[in-house]
Amino acid sequence: MACLRNLPTKAAKELASLITPKKNQIVSMNLSQSDHLQISLFTFADQETVSEEEYYGDTMYLVIEGETFITQKEEKHHLKQGDTLMVPARTVHAVGGKGSFKLLQITVND
Repeated sequence: MACLRNLPTKAAKELASLITPKKNQIVSMNLSQSDHLQISLFTFADQETVSEEEYYGDTMYLVIEGETFITQKEEKHHLKQGDTLMVPARTVHAVGGKGSFKLLQITVND
């Protein structure tokens, strides 16, 4: 059974405030995970990147603070706060490289 975790229940909070950056690191917080759905919150320190990753399901990225690049093959997408981009399943892509930022990632598997 899927459930949500690490989210406020007593009072509303800004999503970006739930995760704290650490110098020279990528920090993640899992909000939900099941066989068909994974929701994670990330904060990337300045100049940190994840290169050449691939997921079995379609993945949506939503920038909740700052700016980033998502690169697929030869395409480089510049995303800023509030922007979203879907990367199709089994597509090799990289994330990062535009200062520090926070990102919500949702992956949906068949």
